[in-house]
Amino acid sequence: MSGFLVILLYLVAAAAALHSARREAPRPAFYEPALYLAAAALAAHASWLADTLEPIGGLSLGLADSASLMGLAVGAGGLLAVFAARFRAIAAVCLGLAALLAAGTGSLPPQQEIAAAGWPLGAHVVLAMGSAGMFAIAAVFVVMLALQDSALRSGRAGGWLATLPPVESFERALFSVIAIGTAALTVAILAGLLFVTDLFAQHLVHKTVLALAAWAIFACLLFGRWRFGWRGRKAARYTIAGFVVLAIAYFGSKFVLEIILDRHWG
Repeated sequence: MSGFLVILLYLVAAAAALHSARREAPRPAFYEPALYLAAAALAAHASWLADTLEPIGGLSLGLADSASLMGLAVGAGGLLAVFAARFRAIAAVCLGLAALLAAGTGSLPPQQEIAAAGWPLGAHVVLAMGSAGMFAIAAVFVVMLALQDSALRSGRAGGWLATLPPVESFERALFSVIAIGTAALTVAILAGLLFVTDLFAQHLVHKTVLALAAWAIFACLLFGRWRFGWRGRKAARYTIAGFVVLAIAYFGSKFVLEIILDRHWG
């Protein structure tokens, strides 16, 4: 029942955000039902995850639950986007994506990866999945920017395009999200080093190498933006490449370990 409620709240919040985006005269966020529906969805989602992630006294973070935790970060981004009137269509997309990612919570058998998980490891996990959520939002931004650019080039300036922010504002928001995600990923990688004793025995080699590669891609993109003013297709390619590499690091390696090899990290 709790899972059904989480998904329902996210979807209703997404619909409310889309309705708000289409309003001719935008209202302050505190007058929008989408804000409160999204907050309720996040609270219910967090509660659902809290009950699922520690069912056997240790940290249990399977493939589906990892995606759900990333979805919580995506949903939080959607909630924040409600505060900017021109970003409410993006908020709707993020809240819908959060519902999709949350749907698998608890659907796979739990894997007890760490027998006694303290707050430092919990912080590492939250930062890692939070950064993945930020980069997922950045990927959504890139897709929406590409659609917006295509519509503008073909002369279709009305319709759904009118609900999106100007390209310049969109790109500034994109790089802000990437900067936040990169900062969170940096701290997550550094914190993760505290728990590594043997990369091979803990099955962390592929995850670590790919996570560092993703970090390098996003760091290069941010440097290129600062030094050379990178934008447009170049920024889009780096963003998608970095997100794909990070997704493989976290979810691809987990899929191989848990589903194919019946093993786990830790």
